[in-house]
Order: sequence, then structure tokens, then C-alpha cells
Amino acid sequence: MSPKNWVFILLLPFLYFRFCTPNDTITPTQSMKDGDVLVSSGETFALGFFSPGNSSRRYVGIWYNKISEQTIVWVANRDSPINGTSGVLSLSRDGNLVIGDNTQNRTLWQTHASAVSYSARLLDSGNLVLFQGDSGSGGVVWQSFDHPTNTLLPNMKLGLDRRTGLEWSLTSWKSRDDPGTGEYSYRVEPNEFPQLILFKGSTRFWRIPAWLKRHSSAKAEFTASSIINGTYVNNPDQLYAVYNPINASNLWIHFVDELGSLKMLTWVDRWVEFYSVPDDQCFYYGRCGAYGNCDSNNGQEFECTCLPGYEPRSVEQWYLRDASAGCIKKREALSMCGNKEGFVKVANARIPDTSKARVSMSLSEPECKDQCLRNCSCLAYTSEAEGGARANCITWYENLMDVRRHMKMFPNGGLDLYVRVDAVELAQHMKSGRLERRKVTIVATSVVLTFVHIITLVCWLVMKKRIREHVVRRQGHLSTGKDIAVKRLSRDSKQGLEEFKNEVILIAKLQHRNLVKLLGRCILGEERMLVYDGYMAPEYAIDGLFSTKSDIFSFGVIVLEIMSGKMNRKFHHADHDLNLLGHAWKLWIDEKAFELIDPAIEKGSISMSKLLRCIQIGLLCVQKCPEDRPTMSSVVLMLVSDTVALPQPKQPGFYIERSSKETHESSPVQISPSINEVTMTDLEAR
Repeated sequence: MSPKNWVFILLLPFLYFRFCTPNDTITPTQSMKDGDVLVSSGETFALGFFSPGNSSRRYVGIWYNKISEQTIVWVANRDSPINGTSGVLSLSRDGNLVIGDNTQNRTLWQTHASAVSYSARLLDSGNLVLFQGDSGSGGVVWQSFDHPTNTLLPNMKLGLDRRTGLEWSLTSWKSRDDPGTGEYSYRVEPNEFPQLILFKGSTRFWRIPAWLKRHSSAKAEFTASSIINGTYVNNPDQLYAVYNPINASNLWIHFVDELGSLKMLTWVDRWVEFYSVPDDQCFYYGRCGAYGNCDSNNGQEFECTCLPGYEPRSVEQWYLRDASAGCIKKREALSMCGNKEGFVKVANARIPDTSKARVSMSLSEPECKDQCLRNCSCLAYTSEAEGGARANCITWYENLMDVRRHMKMFPNGGLDLYVRVDAVELAQHMKSGRLERRKVTIVATSVVLTFVHIITLVCWLVMKKRIREHVVRRQGHLSTGKDIAVKRLSRDSKQGLEEFKNEVILIAKLQHRNLVKLLGRCILGEERMLVYDGYMAPEYAIDGLFSTKSDIFSFGVIVLEIMSGKMNRKFHHADHDLNLLGHAWKLWIDEKAFELIDPAIEKGSISMSKLLRCIQIGLLCVQKCPEDRPTMSSVVLMLVSDTVALPQPKQPGFYIERSSKETHESSPVQISPSINEVTMTDLEAR
């Protein structure tokens, strides 16, 4: 036999091993160069060198193999990139996976396994595993699932191994072009009641309460579509969550992006975003501060309110839509320990931060309540028990932080939170509960009147004066003492009987916080009267149009009446026939607004700039077009903060000049004013 044949026979075993080793495995005799690819047995995942986005740097990573869009799910050397294509992945002599740079002859990354391994294999789950035997026949020495980057795959744990201290968490990329360790991390906080928290550095950015047996927030968020199932384990050895698709053939990923959002994507010919948080302002940690409650379903209103028994710590900051200072007890001096205190329910809440909460096992809801009530330091509780069953009882003894009405995407994913309140607050809520059915019929009556009066009082307090001396005597009263407004149509009014009837029917049916409620009507001969519990805006009085700002105009009239000490309806001036609104507007554009101020107010201690500011606010509220008027929250902000810049007002509604000629002549656009001096007319505000 020739020497060449002998050489071939001697090399045959090595050649067989080299070419017959599965392409999902690396052995000590093999190495991967840039351009080589390792593919899992089912061809689901691939491992190799890649460059992210527009970067030229090279990394070793794992991605989905069968889809057209390269999607990286794990990166080995995320903080040690390779400059150029000289990288090599191999098994070292001590059995560790090593990434080296051949041009610089240095190690950039390695696994630091505690035992010698003999092979590395890419599993069809996306897990890169070091085994002690060939082709996975021995025990696991190291696995990539124990060292996630920014992506959670099926069967990957998120939590903590209490025996070894190993943490399974996700950390964002720095950017789309840089998979280096970013500033956002998503991890399980291992307290008495575990919760999932996304940190920005060391600061809590947002959180999801977890491990609820009855209403797991984490489970509700991840399983609403029946696409995946969640498993939660909490024992002396381990604390973790695992999420798996119901249909194993579905491709999906969870990942933390570089902006701090947790996203779930499913593959349907392309990646489709199924889920992303934060999805509203209330998701951010502590949005409404301590003892605040966030509700993103408030429409255009501020999403923050205080929990029962609490009020804003800083009213000015609150109206600046900054609730970071949180809330404080309404009645600090009133004891909540053995003083007829109780609990008020906050329904369907994302429970407060559980970092320092206490958990009692196997208690019924009444037992949970009693446990909290007997401890004077207990601020709130929630129970997982239903129908007399026994379950976890969670109690809080420090700041109630990060409460919200539960996510709009999962409306039934929260728990009922019971907040400890003093006897006064409890009595108010009990009375409110007894009148719940009546609220439907009286809310339109009570809210508008109270709202206008309260805001009026705010303005008056700003001027350090009392409101009643200028306002109350100008309103009508029922026998009960309730203030009312009366609209009386004069005999030659252009509003016909049919329009009058339609107005009565329509406004009686409507129930809205920004619309005055009709209390009564009177038709006697040619006399027609309507009795309201407040004032009407011009767009309604003239055109019958309702506006979300229909209470703003009335408030502006009151402000100008307070500032001038005169009634709009009774106002007369020797130099012109304008009403009060027209007079105020004329003085404003002539830069003589100070002439409007009531001498009784001017003699006070309030500066002229603040008085002129109130006049400007009043004129902003009575502008002719509803869309030009500020919202009531903006009005309050203007009143409580001198730093908020005010726009220039436009011409007010009911800007008319009365004359004897106009009084006796009729035209298609003229509507005679009411002679009622209490409220308003078809042409004039009140």
C-alpha cells in the first residue's frame, strides 16, 4: 500500500468526525469563523456572526432561521464587539465557549463554566447549551437561557434561583445599532408578594403585580389573546415565570426595547405587534405620587385623583398636572385607630407597590379586613378570596404608591383595594352609597351648580374677598334655599311656542356635567319661563347648541360681575349702551381695564396685576366662540398660578349695544332681551 493511502486511512476518522458531526454542535476540534452558521436540528434557530442595523461591528448571536427578517434573540459578546470579520467561536481547553479576535490574538468573551464541557449545541428552543458529553449525552454545564439579553423565548425563565443567586432578567440594547447592555432592565422583585418591574438604571420605570392566584395581572396581560400560557413558581429554591405558546408552531417573542417598552410580537408573514407597555401615562411608576390613583380613561381630564380620605399635597402643582408630590390625609388630626374608622373600596385596581407589603396565607376576606382593622398602622388591604374561600391577604403599612384603575386593555385584571379612612370620610362614602340610585337623577343638578360656585370661590379667594356680598343677592332662591336661574321670555320674543317646547323636552332628557339642569317651566297665557340650576352659554341660548364649555361662559360673567361690583343685566353707562361684557371688552382694548375694578376691591391688599389678571380670565371665559374659551381645568390653573401665560381675549359673546331704536325696531336677527334681572336672556348673559 502506498504511503498516500496510509495517510488517507489515518486521517479518515478525523475527516468522518469533522463532516459527520451534526451542524448544530461545536466540539473541541471545531471552531466557527465569521461566515459559518450553526443551525438547530429542527432548523428553527441559527447561530453565527452578525452586524446590527447600520453598525459594522460584529457580534455572535442567535436568530430565527426560517423567517425572512433576521431577528436576533440572544447576543454573546454584546459588550465586546469585534472590529472586522476576524472573529472565531470555539471551545477552549478548559471546556468554555470562547470568542476571540484572530488579528489581535485576544479573548473578547467566554462562558466561565464551572465544569469541563465537551460540546456546545444549539437546541431547537433557541438555547445554546454546553454539555459534558458529546452531542448532548452528558449533563448541562452552561446554557444561554440562564443569561438572557433583551428577549424572552418560550421556556425561558424570568426570575431568580434562590440557591445559586442566579437572576434571569432582560436588559435592553443601547440602540438598534448597538446590542450593548442598555439602561432598562426587566426583572422579578423577590419580596413577600413578587412583582415584575422594569427599571431605568436603578429607578423604577413601571411595574406589573404578579403571582395573584385569582387575578394575576401578569397573566392577564400576557394571556388575554389565548396565544400563550403563563406558569408561576415561587418556592424556597426558585422564583420565576415562564410563558409558552398554546400552539407550539406559533413564533413569538417578548423583548425590552431601547426605550423601555416591553413588546410581544407574533409572526404572520411578518412580525406583528400584539402587545406593548407602557400603553398610557398611568403605566409609569408613581405617576400620581403616594396615595394617588391614576385613571387613563378620564378622557381630557387629568388622570390623577387622590385615594379616598386623601387630598393633593400641592394644589398648585396638581392643577399644573404634576402629581408627583402625591396626596396627604384630609384630616391629619383625626385618629384612625379605634375611632370608628373603616375602609372604602377602590374597585378593579392595580394594587400598590408590594415591595414592603405583607402577605398572610389562607385568610377569608372578612378575616383579612379584620386583620388590617386591628392594626392601626395598616393603611389598606386586598384579598384574593372569593365566595367565603381562603386565599392570600395582602396588607400595606407604608406609602400606597403606584395605584391605578386597571389597564383599559384588560378591564377586569385588577383587584378591589380597601383603603383605611377616618370616621368622617367613611360616613360620607356610606351616605354616597345609599344615594347611589338617586345620583343618576340628581347628578346634573348638583355637579354644575357646585362646580361653578366652587371655582368662583377659588377666584374670590385669590382676591382675598368673600363672594356672597356680590353674588348671592343677584340670584333667585327656591324655598329650600337653593340658588336658581330663571329664563323669562318677553311677550314679543322671537322664540316660538314650538321651539320653547323642544327646548324643554331636550334639556330635560339630557344629563351632563357641563349642562345646566331644567328644574321647572311655566306657561301662563303669553308668559313662558324656564327655571335652571345655573347659567346658559350663548351658543345654547341663541342657537340651542350644547357645548362642552357651556359652563365656562357663565363663570366668566360671574368673574366680571365680581370684579366690577355690577350686574351684567342691570349695567348702564353714561357714555354708551353696552352691557357689562361689552363695557369690559371696550376698556380692555383701550388698555383701561383698571377702570372696571370695584373700588371696594381696589382698596384691598391685592396687587393691581392680579386684579387685571382676573379680568383677563373673565374675558377669556366669555369669548363668543366656544372653541376659544379655555377649559375649566385651564381656568383653575390660570387662577392658582401667576406664572401661566394668558392669551389675549377675543370679542365676547352677547357683545351688544342697546339703544331705544333697537328696542322698538325689529329685524330678522334681533331677539328681544328678557326683563328678568336674575339670570340671562336670549341676548344677554345671565
